[in-house]
Amino acid sequence: MQIGCITKIIQIQQCKQKIAQYFTSFLGSKLSIKNQNNKFAAYFKHFIYIRQFISMNIKTILSKPIPVVWYRFVQLVKLKMYFKTKFWQKIEPKIHQKVNKSKNTWNAKSLLFSDDFSAESLPETLQTQTILNANEIVNGTISVFDVNYTFTQPISWNTDWRENHSWKNKYFKGYSFYEKNKAKEFDVKFPWELSRLSFLIPVARAYQLQKDASQLAYIHEILSDWKSKNPIGFSVNWYPMEVSVRTINLIQLREILLEASNTDAVVNVLNEILLLHGIFLWRTIEYTDIRGNHYSANLTALLLLGSTFKGFYSEAKTWYNYAVKHTEKEFHLQFIADGVNFEKSIPYHRLVVEFYFISFVVMQRAGLKVKENTLKVLKNACEFTRDVTKPNQLTPIIGDNDSASVFQNDDVSLNNHTNLLQLASLFFQDEKLNSTNKKYHSAFEVFGTKATENLGFTTQNTFESYYYKEGGFVTVKDAQNYFITDVGEVGMKGRGGHGHNDLFSFELMLDATDIIVDPGCYTYTGDLALKTKMKSTAYHNGLEVDGEELAPMIGNWGISDIAEPFDVATEHSATNATISGKHKGYQRLEDAVTHERTFHIEKENFKLTCIDVISCENEHKITRNLHFDEKIGVEIKDNAILVRTNAGSSKITVDASTTIRIADYTSSRNYGSKVTSKKVILETNIKGTTTLQFMIEKENN
Repeated sequence: MQIGCITKIIQIQQCKQKIAQYFTSFLGSKLSIKNQNNKFAAYFKHFIYIRQFISMNIKTILSKPIPVVWYRFVQLVKLKMYFKTKFWQKIEPKIHQKVNKSKNTWNAKSLLFSDDFSAESLPETLQTQTILNANEIVNGTISVFDVNYTFTQPISWNTDWRENHSWKNKYFKGYSFYEKNKAKEFDVKFPWELSRLSFLIPVARAYQLQKDASQLAYIHEILSDWKSKNPIGFSVNWYPMEVSVRTINLIQLREILLEASNTDAVVNVLNEILLLHGIFLWRTIEYTDIRGNHYSANLTALLLLGSTFKGFYSEAKTWYNYAVKHTEKEFHLQFIADGVNFEKSIPYHRLVVEFYFISFVVMQRAGLKVKENTLKVLKNACEFTRDVTKPNQLTPIIGDNDSASVFQNDDVSLNNHTNLLQLASLFFQDEKLNSTNKKYHSAFEVFGTKATENLGFTTQNTFESYYYKEGGFVTVKDAQNYFITDVGEVGMKGRGGHGHNDLFSFELMLDATDIIVDPGCYTYTGDLALKTKMKSTAYHNGLEVDGEELAPMIGNWGISDIAEPFDVATEHSATNATISGKHKGYQRLEDAVTHERTFHIEKENFKLTCIDVISCENEHKITRNLHFDEKIGVEIKDNAILVRTNAGSSKITVDASTTIRIADYTSSRNYGSKVTSKKVILETNIKGTTTLQFMIEKENN
């Protein structure tokens, strides 16, 4: 039996080796082609970007299942053929002709928005705010990652305007963004975010209300300009994830315009852009063995495009059928049964919940059955968002954060996820999910006027704990205080992805004021060194041994899966909560170390005690870091730390053997924004098994 299994494994590996060797020989720079006059053969001669695929570490290739390797290879071959045959350049005028030759504008809807919605029925305050937002945008003020920037037309869609850096138009496979030691922090995510075109939605909403022709003209001008400067497949903005998110935004824009008068010309431009997005996305689906938020976005976009255009463009039926076939299955691969997204990032959790929420709304309205267990897990995912939300209605930034959302025009900060919870409460008809009396525009659009107007809400006032055992998070909170810790694995089935080295790190809020926070995520490609630093052990509120990472970093995105948590336990009573756990991250050291951390939180004054047991035999340097919110003042006094806020003061006491120092660090509340904040570094030299602790409690003010 064992010999047979081993033989099978060897055969599989040999097969993978042969495939890799075949790819290499077939796509090498000196590819031998017997018939040089054969056009089909000639197309395969200079596969520059496919050779980049082969130049990946051979171990990476061999680690993928054969079907995945083959899928990606075939996809790349086809993309090369599309490039050589000028498919992209030819399809654009064909779509233009098809859209514009019809006497009637194609006006089928995606089924995302409710028929029971009228802009005139919106609350007066929401109407007023909508018009104000639209006026700012038309006058050139556009919010990108929650920061207002001023733009003049025509907009340079391929430029990071902060650093005046542009990416020239070329075939989308020819770009590379991972440059180290750059003189400037230019970042492609800025033109990407602007090109997601979400800012057009408030203008369309205002046009619904005011019917001002200048607003409609603005939308038409922006869309036409973007289309002319971003030919399909030939600009920096043609990446599958960007195409997917832009599609979801433009579908919403289109739904709004279809409810307004005199919009045929703009809808025709949208129809062209969206069809080109579908054609591109269908040929560039981000399929691999362990798929994440990108593939989820692909599925949602294809579903919306298929639902909208399957009666107009024959290929759209294929998009629709593919999305319907794969969406539920993929949802269960990316969400743990208790509702936590497997990428271990709270901001990305919100984004991916949005994707599947949209998909399941559209599928149900199309008459497709969504399984009961699927809806249960989706509701669990929404409850997780509710349970990790702080008393100030913001969420902690645990894991990576690119500030992405497809419902970002509800006049709340990007770290406020209550608009998603309101959508969920309407979908599940459960007011316990809605935590605000504010009514959001997205809720009116998706579920209609009557349902949204009658929606109630629930707030939390009691001392409660929430343990997501499979997802690996624990929160403790009441009406004014909040605690969260990560007690789970690294994420993405052991690959890290958008997770950080933050096992047993924590956040603490006292009296509705953030005290100890996760530093966040400032950038990706803008500064690769800082990106890596901000996901490191030292940049979180955990414990570090001998300056080593909890788990070694792998490349720009990965984290090794060795800091395995075990013996995690929680207890909750009417007066206190206790969370404890151990991990194996430092057992790889020459003198193996096991770390056990226990948090004890008292209901009275939300006093926190953190106890660390370091089990070892030899000498080690132990470092514990505490990162404070940028508004917090800290000072050292008598071997204690005094913490001052506008709400009052707190005191942190530590072991007598521990030295304390204060340092600056970079924190980020939104992608692309950073401030200098204070951190406290607790350093202790130990020998043999040692117990350390610190205590945080409010002072009598």
